[in-house]
Amino acid sequence: MPVDWKISEDTIVWPDNLVICHKPLKEEYITKAPKIIFEILSKSTATKDLKLKYELYEKEGVKYYIVVDGDEEIAKVYKLTNGRYQKIIDAHNESVEFELEECGFRFDFSKIGKIDSS
Repeated sequence: MPVDWKISEDTIVWPDNLVICHKPLKEEYITKAPKIIFEILSKSTATKDLKLKYELYEKEGVKYYIVVDGDEEIAKVYKLTNGRYQKIIDAHNESVEFELEECGFRFDFSKIGKIDSS
């Protein structure tokens, strides 16, 4: 289910999909940074996803940021290292291990299939 992430009174974002490893409060939104955020690029959101959200998620300490480009059929996977995102892979059919202390897992990008970004 989509959920809002309330970063501050002035900043609320609605990621396309996210992974949290903490028990969510019974609020309408989360207030602690997700471990992983997926954003699906579209013509209307591409600039925001690639610039504003990239910088915001990096600053807020989201460990992995995945930008899925349906037109290119790839997922650009970024990992937060020393406070900066480093691209670790352009995933198409690869399986990627997400190293998280609380809830690590392997994600098989070949299972996504073609994504309609319209």
